[in-house]
Amino acid sequence: MKYLRSAVFALGLLLVVSATQAQQVRVKAEIPFDFVVGNQVLPAGEYTVMTEGGAQQAVWIRSNQSKAAAVSIAFSCAASGNGEASKLVFHSLGGRYFLSEIWAQGYDQGRQLPKSGMEVQLAKNNSTAVFSLAANVMR
Repeated sequence: MKYLRSAVFALGLLLVVSATQAQQVRVKAEIPFDFVVGNQVLPAGEYTVMTEGGAQQAVWIRSNQSKAAAVSIAFSCAASGNGEASKLVFHSLGGRYFLSEIWAQGYDQGRQLPKSGMEVQLAKNNSTAVFSLAANVMR
């Protein structure tokens, strides 16, 4: 019984240490249009997007010019091979842009944001266009 407790404790400790050493990504991009994150509309401008953690995590989007900011949960998504370029992916519906994915150069894992209620409603009556915007990795 002591052995089992020790093994469970060691496994738990390993998981905690792994989570604290998980990937952190920071990218910067000039976004030339207003866009939606969750239920919040952010104005056009230069933004820093920061992610940290494992498969499910928070993503912070902060304006470098104003006090505009948003936070959203994001999920891990994968691509074949390491990303050749950093980019932000937007869905365009009914004249609005919705931040959908975050990719950083050199990583095969990106972050995908859940669709907002507004995006789901607009998707029922509009076709979705996908738009990628170049970004720079910040170290």
